[in-house]
Amino acid sequence: MLVIEKYFPDIQKCVLDFSINVESLQSKYSSDFLYTHAITEYKKLFLNLLLSKSKEEIEQNTKILVNFTIEQEISYLFLYSELVTVVRKLLGNLIDKHDFEHIEAVNLFFTEHENQITNLYLVKFLNQFKLKNELRLSHIELMSDKKFMVHYENHIKWIIKLILYVQQKEYNDNYPELNPNLCDFGKWINNPATSYLLSTSHFKLIEKLHMNLHDLGANVINYCKSGKFHPATLIHLMNRIDYYSLEIGNEIAFLNEIEESAKDPLTHLLTRRLFNKIMLGKIEISKSTGREFALMMCDLDHFKLINDTYGHDVGDIVLQHFSKILEQVLRKSDYIFRYGGEEFMILLPMTNKEETLMLAQKICNLTASKEVVVENITIRYTVSIGTIVVLADNKVEATQETIGRYVTKVDEKLYLAKERGRNRVE
Repeated sequence: MLVIEKYFPDIQKCVLDFSINVESLQSKYSSDFLYTHAITEYKKLFLNLLLSKSKEEIEQNTKILVNFTIEQEISYLFLYSELVTVVRKLLGNLIDKHDFEHIEAVNLFFTEHENQITNLYLVKFLNQFKLKNELRLSHIELMSDKKFMVHYENHIKWIIKLILYVQQKEYNDNYPELNPNLCDFGKWINNPATSYLLSTSHFKLIEKLHMNLHDLGANVINYCKSGKFHPATLIHLMNRIDYYSLEIGNEIAFLNEIEESAKDPLTHLLTRRLFNKIMLGKIEISKSTGREFALMMCDLDHFKLINDTYGHDVGDIVLQHFSKILEQVLRKSDYIFRYGGEEFMILLPMTNKEETLMLAQKICNLTASKEVVVENITIRYTVSIGTIVVLADNKVEATQETIGRYVTKVDEKLYLAKERGRNRVE
């Protein structure tokens, strides 16, 4: 240590001359502790550490510096680059002076500082990273209507499990799911019921971010299990994972807004404006796979009479009641639209005629068996359903005109069900 103390004036000069210098230009407008203030304070702490003489003093000042950088969200890369800049300038000065005697000692001095800083930074960073995600999780849990954020909740749980794996240092096979298609978040992304979101730029970006995140997660696990422990590598990987995770959260927030505008406020089913977009995709899939899909149009029988007799508020309750029946009977892969006032359209991917008629009849029977009770009023109602099955060959063009023809066909089947006595399927 006595050898290094000889170079303390040179170290101080390098820190003052070559490390980053910034100053706050907005102090007169704010009394807050700004990032520029943090960099100025960091420089003092950095110099205190490099001029420390005893082992105890070095240990204490390392803790102070690292805690400060974590609290002020100063990146490890910044800290490391400052250290490298100073040592490079100092060694360059010594070479210029032909002072070669203690170059190795000077280099060892900075290497030891780098190791101490990096090891402690990793510990503090992982603690902070875990705390941030636990806070995010608690905020989501308090949301009354999470919508897509429930899937981000699963994603954050995956992140926390990865952090714990790194922290616990056991490096066994008890790590989070690395296959991006098999984790809970990935299952949601690949669920057929989310395909109406596929055309949005936000969803496409989420897929890309999610794939990158899993790739980094796999690298973290492989790195930990390899036995080659270099904290700087883990800091970099986990920092990048944090970035991708936040970006996923931002994009899901945008999707929540899209979902809000795409859902009918009364029934929370999809709105008619999304129908054509999803239909175009299903026609293309049918052409490329040779698989059929089905359309089902439902219309509540004598609904106008319910509105006229009991009022529109009661009519709304009946519509909500029927919506719940549809959600109960139909599959997660099916798309349910509130198509008009009391009209509902259902798109059933990869469904043949027999399956379509079976589901339609089940809806019809269940509706007729139920009753709606509002205060002292008991209402029974029925539904008529028209169905068609579509198999689009290569001659079929995926156009609005084609969709219009299919809608006309299923509407004709619905009219036939009405004409033949209602409360039936055609």
